[in-house]
Amino acid sequence: MFNMDKRPEHRRLLDSIDSPQDLKKLSPELLPQLAQEIREKIISTVSKTGGHLAPSLGVVELTIALHYVFDCPTDKIVWDVGHQAYAHKLLTGRRDRFQTLRQFGGLSGFPKRNESPCDAFDTGHSSTSISAALGLAAARCQKKERSKVIAVIGDGAMTAGIAFEGLNNAGT
Repeated sequence: MFNMDKRPEHRRLLDSIDSPQDLKKLSPELLPQLAQEIREKIISTVSKTGGHLAPSLGVVELTIALHYVFDCPTDKIVWDVGHQAYAHKLLTGRRDRFQTLRQFGGLSGFPKRNESPCDAFDTGHSSTSISAALGLAAARCQKKERSKVIAVIGDGAMTAGIAFEGLNNAGT
């Protein structure tokens, strides 16, 4: 893996991203490079602070795509497993504090509404995203808003009863 941190003459793309709006300024051709930089940052940080690598590394491109297409925080992204949200944290204004991940007084290992308006729902572990997103969508409809609500759920979480309950209710 090529570590761009070792090249002081090269400005990393990630260093220019303080919000999803900054991400949208990048051309699609640069997004693979950004994904690589995000992975390097997650690995570098988690190797020092602890945390969960696989869930976050597995959704880097998905996270970039969601923030590139949707308008967070107006559109709501609900993460099913909080460990998936490390790239989300990096793209939503917490890059400069990311090294404090899971440390006392630092960033939470999970989405936290008090950390960012881009965190639509405080989550920890699996199977709540569909039900939570459904609740946010119902509130949006009651308020006659037109924003989007996205639930990000992995296949492992689809085995829990609350996920099926959310799907049942979403169908009506």
